[in-house]
Amino acid sequence: MNQKLWNEIMEKGKPMAPRGCANSLDGDDMETVIATMDFFNATLQFQRQAYFDLIRAKFRVFDWLAMVIMGRNDDDRAQNEMASKVLVYAFRSAGFDEKKFIENLREHDYQVEEEWESISLE
Repeated sequence: MNQKLWNEIMEKGKPMAPRGCANSLDGDDMETVIATMDFFNATLQFQRQAYFDLIRAKFRVFDWLAMVIMGRNDDDRAQNEMASKVLVYAFRSAGFDEKKFIENLREHDYQVEEEWESISLE
């Protein structure tokens, strides 16, 4: 686990998160997250876990991504690495704001824009 990255997500994400303990994502937002994960070949288990975490359990995005960095995607970490890096990169690029995170995923082509490859999860 990349402790420095985890600390950054936690420290900068928490003040930007909605008040309370739930995220503000809706079904269309979740579809964007899942579509991104699917495009970057995330396992079905990782996609299902993300859906549960963000829609059912309503974890705030920064909490969820911190768990991903810690290994929440360990059903096949190697296969899920690209999707995880893209999601973390998009969240950081969006200023740790969950609504801007979704906008970022919708507006950027991370197949072409490959800066996310610099993210290290280890």
